[in-house]
Amino acid sequence: MTPTETGLREYFTQDHRNCDSLWVGVESAADAGKAEQVRDAWRRFTGAMRHHLAMEEEVLFPAFESATGMHDGGPTFVMRSEHEQMRGLLDQMDAAVERGDHGELLDQGDTLLMLIQQHGQKEEGVLYPMAEKHLAPQWAELRARLEPLAG
Repeated sequence: MTPTETGLREYFTQDHRNCDSLWVGVESAADAGKAEQVRDAWRRFTGAMRHHLAMEEEVLFPAFESATGMHDGGPTFVMRSEHEQMRGLLDQMDAAVERGDHGELLDQGDTLLMLIQQHGQKEEGVLYPMAEKHLAPQWAELRARLEPLAG
């Protein structure tokens, strides 16, 4: 399957894995105490995370809600709430990076990773399969709208 033929579930799951691997780079740089590498790795990670959240909130969730009629109280309602929690942690971690407080960055990262793991299981196990079922006919058009979003 070529990248343009990737299904919705695989596309978003792969993006989760990409974010996970970028976090490993942040941890490695912080463990090594290399401030400039931490800042660079952090910019890549937080950019990818914010891009992922934007792709879901600006394209996937509205399309899913439109196709299913599930709005308030549906799975996307819960996902948006968890995204807000993640953004709050990312903002705190931004501040830690700016202060050069790598210990705080990693501590907050542990909390973020726990939240991401639980959130990802719900998305990959429930939301993405449902979305793929309902949005398959329009996936090519939706996918074309995802990549250019600002992170």
